Amino acid sequence: MDWDDDFLETVADPAARSPETAAMNSQIVAAVERLPEAQRVVMLLVAVEGLSYKEAAEVLDVPIGTIMSRLARARQAIGVIFGVQDDSKMKPAVKSKGSVS
Repeated sequence: MDWDDDFLETVADPAARSPETAAMNSQIVAAVERLPEAQRVVMLLVAVEGLSYKEAAEVLDVPIGTIMSRLARARQAIGVIFGVQDDSKMKPAVKSKGSVS
């Protein structure tokens, strides 16, 4: 079989992003841009740059607990934007055997 440039132009590029992927990526970027700066910076350091919580804390010169809380608030805010519900806060309390109502 001979090389056919015309045929090659009809074959989809497997490395190309689909329109759905491109749209989702732009929505994610927009959501991250809407975060307060302190949360956005932590999100980028940990999620994008791959720093550990400890490394991010050292870079920003803040306690590791601050990194954890900022990241949790950032994730929660992005979840709200995308309509994700945090079911952990909606679980009913479980009574222990010895509790009295």
